[in-house]
Amino acid sequence: MRYINTQENQLQNCGFYFGLEEYLIKDYDYSGDIFLLWSVTPTVMIGRHQITQLEINQEYVKKNNISVIRRNSGGGAVYTDPGCLQFSFITSKKSHGNIFDGHVDYIVNAVRKLGINAVFTGRNDILADNLKFSGNAEYIYKDKMVIHGTILFESNFENLVGCLTPDVTKLTSHAISSVRSRVTNIGEKLDMSIQEFYDYMVQDIQTEEIDYQTLDLDKIKAYSAKFDTEEWNFGKNPKFSIELKKKYPAGNFLCNVEVKNNFVHDLKINGDYFSLKKINSFENAFIGVEYSYQSFLEVLKKEKVRDYIHGLKTKEFLEIFFEPIIKKKISKPDYLKIDMKNLNKETKTIKALLRQHNLYTVCQEASCPNQLECFSNKTATFMILGNKCTRNCSFCDVTHGEPLAVDPTEPNNILRAAKLMDLKHVVITSVTRDDLEDYGSNQFVKCIELLKKERPEMTVEVLIPDFMGDYEALKRVVEAKPDVINHNLETVRRLYHGFRDNADYDRSLHLLKTVKEIDGSMLTKSGIMVGIGEKETEIVGLMKDLRDIKCDIMTIGQYLRPSNLHIAVKEYVSLESFDFYKRKGKELGFRYVASGPLVRSSYQALKQFEGE
Repeated sequence: MRYINTQENQLQNCGFYFGLEEYLIKDYDYSGDIFLLWSVTPTVMIGRHQITQLEINQEYVKKNNISVIRRNSGGGAVYTDPGCLQFSFITSKKSHGNIFDGHVDYIVNAVRKLGINAVFTGRNDILADNLKFSGNAEYIYKDKMVIHGTILFESNFENLVGCLTPDVTKLTSHAISSVRSRVTNIGEKLDMSIQEFYDYMVQDIQTEEIDYQTLDLDKIKAYSAKFDTEEWNFGKNPKFSIELKKKYPAGNFLCNVEVKNNFVHDLKINGDYFSLKKINSFENAFIGVEYSYQSFLEVLKKEKVRDYIHGLKTKEFLEIFFEPIIKKKISKPDYLKIDMKNLNKETKTIKALLRQHNLYTVCQEASCPNQLECFSNKTATFMILGNKCTRNCSFCDVTHGEPLAVDPTEPNNILRAAKLMDLKHVVITSVTRDDLEDYGSNQFVKCIELLKKERPEMTVEVLIPDFMGDYEALKRVVEAKPDVINHNLETVRRLYHGFRDNADYDRSLHLLKTVKEIDGSMLTKSGIMVGIGEKETEIVGLMKDLRDIKCDIMTIGQYLRPSNLHIAVKEYVSLESFDFYKRKGKELGFRYVASGPLVRSSYQALKQFEGE
């Protein structure tokens, strides 16, 4: 951890240090993390999205000569003075899952070594004996991140209480009556001065020191300038026709909307939340949109709430503006009601066998209702390239997030499973890995080649992502000679937008067409889900599109919603409709069509391969 000693700096105001943070995240060329520890004159620091006039007692701060400065980061209003220490970490190891993980720990662990029971809790607090002595905030610029916080050591609590006017919901959510009843100075628990504490923290955390004088002080001064302006720190909030307030675990939200002729003319999202991207881009997405639940929901299919506001759910965001819509639940037909308890009982032997060898099938991890039938037919499906997908489709329950490194043991693990289960046909699928240069294609090749070499009597099918249309990635998989290459269209062209993340109907069709161009003898396959709003004529049109590119096999199954956060089922398609699609597929010339409510992409995969 590299440390910059700023104690020789004569500018004891937050604006300088916020400018320094901005310089380090935007302009300073470094490797590793940087640590700052600093203190300033009495100041109230306002969160990036807060309305200053609502968070502070303006009369008190003016009377007591207390500065007010807005941060670049989110979070709430904080009081600081020479009896506090401020810390900053500048890092390229940004983490959206837990935005403070790994850096605030430096502070927690150092304080614990002094005998104080420090605990990180809530969204951003560090507590000692259930009282808060540190609050933390963050902001992101491109691939770097600033995390900063306050340590109350011997702060003036009279000023702290006098400055801040928190919303009453902040107090009641912590079951307290005042700010003072929730905070503590840790200097009261230690036999050391604030300077001694400062020196101790630096010694415990730093591994290398950067000379303060080697920094570009003119650039820092330029970045600092905005933090001294009235416009930045107070701003001018326009009058809005609608003002809405809600509190969620992600923070307090005060949203203002200007509506004209029932269309959004302007929208502002204020509060003490943490933003992950520039919030004005998110706000602007609603301008010109009809002020209705459904219209806002359509915007949110393109602009995901979780990409902009840390910890806020789509459902919660909509509840800020609209009363929850109570939808009439569509009854699930009897033919979709599966006794999973009995199914798991029947497959427990295989499950125990696989767990014993640290192996997993998609069939059991996804609780597929067809697993018993497939296992009895010596067929199973395995997922490679980890369990974190780089895309976030609205129908899929696979976790979206930062993917893990490619595991070189995956091919051998699948081979072991194939031997243990004595499989005749194996299906290999994966999460989408847009982060990899080869889009994960080489891992598919390794699996195919190993299985073909060690179990030549077994047929191998791959269910691949679109590889972003990369020809070389696809070519290497085709040339590895699996027996079937499957790529699912998932739905009709009209419903792609907002349903499949970063996917394209024509790109997927072109991928399947290209497989045949590379190897005309290769069997190709695709699958779709129904019940999400498609029309029968659109399904037939999709089937014709697949036959035009000589696709051999097709699967059609009922979409079932994984959770309330996923796109809703619009219709439970009738058995008669599934029979119609199967007949139509045969007429169009498919080698095999699996069509039924419980059909999944790998259902009866061996029978599909062998044909009617």
